[in-house]
Amino acid sequence: MDALKQAWEGMPVSRTSPAALRGMIHRHPARMAMRKQLLFEMIPLVLFLIVYYDFFDGGLKPWYINALLVSAVAFVILLNAAGYLFSRQALQGDHLQEMVHRHLVQLRRFAIISVAARVGMAACLLVFFCYGILLTEKKIWLLVLIGVITTMQAIWLGTIWKKRIRLIRQTIEE
Repeated sequence: MDALKQAWEGMPVSRTSPAALRGMIHRHPARMAMRKQLLFEMIPLVLFLIVYYDFFDGGLKPWYINALLVSAVAFVILLNAAGYLFSRQALQGDHLQEMVHRHLVQLRRFAIISVAARVGMAACLLVFFCYGILLTEKKIWLLVLIGVITTMQAIWLGTIWKKRIRLIRQTIEE
């Protein structure tokens, strides 16, 4: 038994410094993919806000419909900007496990808000584009189809976020 204990104590210890671990998490492929996604989502949304009033007859809609649309799209843009900054932020703290756990909690919270904001934006887009139209049976079925597609997109986005969080958690556990 003593030989086993001596062999155990004599094994070389591979230690990674907290700074190196922070760097590994900061440059993790899941975080980099998140940054790319946020940037690629922001650009079309900003362009949509620039042109929607003229291209989609925003002037013919009531101000509150326009305000609803602009606030929903602007919220998603601001959320993407905050998410981008969050993903660029270096992890801070003294205790590594606590710091990483706090980061994962923040990432989960951001993912939930992100999915909810996109669903809300889709609903506002539907309200904007459906305002003032006569709903026929064909248009109602089209709206149902749009609802199904929006639901599928929300589920897909949630799955992407879960995968990213799982990959970061797995990297930390290794």
